[in-house]
Amino acid sequence: MLHNTTSLSPQDILAEVRKFISGAVSRPSHSANTQDVTRTALFLLKNVPAARDAVLEYFCSVFFAAVSKYVRQIETNQNVPIPEESIIAEIHAVLSSFINGNPEAWAPIISAWSLDLLGIYLMYSRTEWSLDEDMNLDEDIKKQKLATVPFLLNLASLSQTLLKAMTSDVLQILKPDVIPRLALFAADWCKYFDNQSAALIDLTVHLVLGCEQGASQIINILLDTSLNTSNVGYHSVNATQSVKNVCREILELILQEIDLLLRSHGPQSANIALLSSIKQEISLIMPMLLNSNPLRVQTAVRLLCFLRSQNPNIVVSMASYMLVKAPTTFHLAALIRLITNNIVLFPANKSGTENILAGHDYLTQILEQALRQIYYKNVIDEEESRQWEKSNKAAILQSKMITRALRSNLYQISSLLTRTDNFDLANDIVILLDLLSTPEKDYILNVELVLKLTKAVIQYFFLCIAQTDIMKKERGVKMVCHLLKDLTCYSPCARVLALREMLENSINNEQAKYFGAKEKLEPRFEETLLLHQNHRQVTSTMLAQRHSSVFHAGVIGHGPRRPPPENSIDKETIALNKMLLIDVIKACCSNQESDRYPINLDALTMVSLLLVELVSPDVMYNGLPWPDEEFTKVTIERDLQIRRKFKDVPLLWTLLELTAWYRPALAYCSVLLRGITATVMANWNTEEGVLLVNIMALGQLLPPPLASIRDILPVLQPHQ
Repeated sequence: MLHNTTSLSPQDILAEVRKFISGAVSRPSHSANTQDVTRTALFLLKNVPAARDAVLEYFCSVFFAAVSKYVRQIETNQNVPIPEESIIAEIHAVLSSFINGNPEAWAPIISAWSLDLLGIYLMYSRTEWSLDEDMNLDEDIKKQKLATVPFLLNLASLSQTLLKAMTSDVLQILKPDVIPRLALFAADWCKYFDNQSAALIDLTVHLVLGCEQGASQIINILLDTSLNTSNVGYHSVNATQSVKNVCREILELILQEIDLLLRSHGPQSANIALLSSIKQEISLIMPMLLNSNPLRVQTAVRLLCFLRSQNPNIVVSMASYMLVKAPTTFHLAALIRLITNNIVLFPANKSGTENILAGHDYLTQILEQALRQIYYKNVIDEEESRQWEKSNKAAILQSKMITRALRSNLYQISSLLTRTDNFDLANDIVILLDLLSTPEKDYILNVELVLKLTKAVIQYFFLCIAQTDIMKKERGVKMVCHLLKDLTCYSPCARVLALREMLENSINNEQAKYFGAKEKLEPRFEETLLLHQNHRQVTSTMLAQRHSSVFHAGVIGHGPRRPPPENSIDKETIALNKMLLIDVIKACCSNQESDRYPINLDALTMVSLLLVELVSPDVMYNGLPWPDEEFTKVTIERDLQIRRKFKDVPLLWTLLELTAWYRPALAYCSVLLRGITATVMANWNTEEGVLLVNIMALGQLLPPPLASIRDILPVLQPHQ
């Protein structure tokens, strides 16, 4: 028995130390002395930490003496009781009590000593093995090998430290090609769990949930095995299918268990090591969201749904990634599930104010982040989700969450549409805006946003005009007409901006070439140093050989000006572009309040005034009445500039014809008509004369007899 520590003084402990030293140094003469020294050693092991190494070394000598006697008896075929057996049993009992009482303190010490003791035994003992030439494997060894995996699984379930160590090693070994070999032993492993495969699967799921690292690798191993189409390595097709089913079952149980723990304990209280590992390896989970296999996508979405309650920022980032890069509608459906997961649906008879979905702003944040990242991307697939919302097929989308998210980001969407030159991206944005353009009385746009949207849509119109694909062009212009009609009827400011931007870009800017205008040529001259020019001066002066007057029409030092290049766009395309432009202008001038007269005459008058402003070089003598013929000498320079503008930009004739259809809009363009008339009369051109008379007749500025003169002008000679 051990000494009672409460009755021993420091002098008694010192005496025990001296007793142990004297007994351990001298060779024991009989077992009674050894047993007494052993008890003293056990007392010191517990109460004197400094003596632990010496005590454990003494125990090694006791074990070595007992093993030596046991081996000697085997060699001499004797069967005499060994006195040290009772001592070893007492040491075992005391050490076991130490471990059970305080395992964190004693387990590392005693385990290290046990390994040292085993090494000493193997170093000093010799064991000879003799194998028969034709020998079968021993059944005990086979059973021990089969029990290795169940033993390790049970051992890992008892200690998180052991599980962490085993996980790092197993994940390096466990590959898809190893799974078929492990499947051969599954039936034998179940015997250690009362022949219940469910118990083995439950233990596996429990261990996977406790893994602090390698979560993505574990998930991918289960997915790869369950989706593997090859039968290589399996002994039958049934075995292959069985392994696939088990892997899929384990994966499903893992996801269900995570869901259950989060719902039972709450997202903040539930401590799931696997979720922490997934959070650290989120970059490895991200590619699964765009995988072509539905099971991988659904698994990734469910894992991210579990993370949303703990870290919403991760889900917002991942959902933005899906929104930008989703290749199919299936991935968009997965995105909707990711956003709307765990949202409670209310009965249909409840009002919208009672629905808690009104407070969900996940999609707003997701769309905002996606728009910040999408400048160099090619597609936005949000319009597909908007179509689902409008169809009312998905009950979860009836709260208009997609519409609210889009409206919250209209400023960013319009900014993106304004600065992009990518037609595919711009087309997707406009489709999205077109789906969003359903008017609602309770939603009011501010003036700044309306103007920004108007300018962005007009820029998209010119992107459509530049397209060579006629179908894309016409579809795009149709959406532009729809959007501009809604915007201009909603806000008069938008109508003014739309008409000005449309006319100014199609007449004066680079886009005018798509409507038949001559391309502008800006000559580039290199600056010459004055020193070099002086070096080129000669000593003699060249005198004129004859009396002459030279009107220089070029640039000094560079020769005559080069004529601008002809428009390379074919006439059919130009005619189509003109027709589409007229359709857009009519949409901007539409009158939504009246169906009988769809065009607003005040808006057409605005078009006439804008034409005068953009074409006429000054504002003098721009009144409506026609002056006397003698007055044309006052405005001759302006008339020539107007004539030249009409020659360079043939679109102006089409725009004048548009105003002529809706009286009295053409009357406000009288300054343009006067200038063209004066120049045509001074320098007759049959084609322009016919166009002028046709427009004036269409606008009823000519009386009925003169309105028919356009039919005979082509056959008359200029002097007639």
